[in-house]
Amino acid sequence: MDRPSTGRAKRVVLVSALLVSLVSAGAAAWFDDGQGNLAEVRPPNIIFILADDVSAGELSPYGGSIPMPNLQRLAEDGVLFRDAWSTPVCAPSRAMMMTGKYPHHTGYYENPVSPEIPFWEDPRHLPILKMMKEAGYATSMIGKKHPGDGPDAGVLGAEDWLIAWYWPGHDGPRQNHWSPDRNDMYGVSWYWHPGLVRNGKGVPTTPEDFGPDLELKHLLEFTAADRDKPFIAYWATNLPHKAHEEVDGSPEGRWYYTDVPELDKEGRPTGGKVPGTLESNMQYLDHLLGRLREGLAEQGRARDTIIFFSSDNGTADVRGCNEVMDKNSYDRDNGIRVPLIVGSGPVQPRGSSDVLVDFTDFWPTFAQLAGYRGPMKTDGHSFAPYLLGEPFNPRENIQMAMNNARWVRDRDWLLDGRGRFYDTRGAANRDEYRDVSESEDPEVIAARQRFETYLQEIPLPDENDPATRRAWKCFRLMPQGKPVDVFRPAYLN
Repeated sequence: MDRPSTGRAKRVVLVSALLVSLVSAGAAAWFDDGQGNLAEVRPPNIIFILADDVSAGELSPYGGSIPMPNLQRLAEDGVLFRDAWSTPVCAPSRAMMMTGKYPHHTGYYENPVSPEIPFWEDPRHLPILKMMKEAGYATSMIGKKHPGDGPDAGVLGAEDWLIAWYWPGHDGPRQNHWSPDRNDMYGVSWYWHPGLVRNGKGVPTTPEDFGPDLELKHLLEFTAADRDKPFIAYWATNLPHKAHEEVDGSPEGRWYYTDVPELDKEGRPTGGKVPGTLESNMQYLDHLLGRLREGLAEQGRARDTIIFFSSDNGTADVRGCNEVMDKNSYDRDNGIRVPLIVGSGPVQPRGSSDVLVDFTDFWPTFAQLAGYRGPMKTDGHSFAPYLLGEPFNPRENIQMAMNNARWVRDRDWLLDGRGRFYDTRGAANRDEYRDVSESEDPEVIAARQRFETYLQEIPLPDENDPATRRAWKCFRLMPQGKPVDVFRPAYLN
């Protein structure tokens, strides 16, 4: 890592202070570069890495068993948010991040439940990359485009993109064996011999090409470009999402973690492969994070680029006969507590933080960092000043919804999707939460009654809404489409 000298460190502190001014005012600022020259301070570059299907508790920075040394260093340089919430499944999380709004405002309640008019065509919503483009940023999107049909990320506000999708002439394998065409995100391999479309044109690949490597290469080409404005790159990597293949002619097939490139002690590929597991996938993603940070340092971009690392939902894996996978879970915060680590650039080291964050908060945070001056129509709460080392007022609680289930938590208590109530005080992990759902302790009753007022801010879905009525009807016919049985203590009735 490139670390400033003592003199430069003082200037970095000054620049951070000026960035706070930028955040507040949305205007340009100038500072003395230490050599008698005035240098412009512009809003920071932003790289947002969104992993696919991994819970916070899996990773070493959160006490998990998967070593992530580069992510650990990013946390040491910045902030590790202990309680950050997505939704339990992919599309609603991404819709929430891109709009800054909860499902009751967007209609994205489940992967199969979304409005007939997508959020990027609905004038009530401004996708996050479109907002950043309006704020004067160069925009890029890389990897997984979900939700949405086709590889054109321009509809989401990306001026540059590299999307995993089929294109005529691609000769690689497919994952989608349940549909006659290849026009969805499973129509190509995401990993070995991937299908990739760059800015509308297909990218030829070979069986030796690994998709995430090509995505990182494109990302570093984007960050290296000489331009007179800041940039934002949204890298929605597919790692560690399981790949799919047909087995014995059955389209149900099997889901499996992809093999990843083998590396020597210096981090160079050997030409071999490491068998696919959740651990090998995440360790390779950690390797790519390290290469990204090295590349930014070589480009001279490290000091003005903030890196966000998170995941769209919990782990999609079953380990042990009595355990269910985190993804899709309604229990505790299994499916929604995801990693969120932010560091590099002007981010001030704060270590492990108990500030509560959910996926609606990215939109206003990016908007404030960028100095966006348009309407702030969002359910989220910006934590930009907190990242820059300034005091700020944290949100009182975070919220989530899926199906007919609702979650809420504050610093001390958690109400989960099944209506169970937990005392989280002093808990190092979810297994230490104390279920007090049926307690008659006055303190518990008072807290649960307070949470009832929070629930009034999260209306249950209207399944007769014309925008989503058909989707709800189809979802209710699916095996997983049953309403959740939500516990309610007698004293609330």
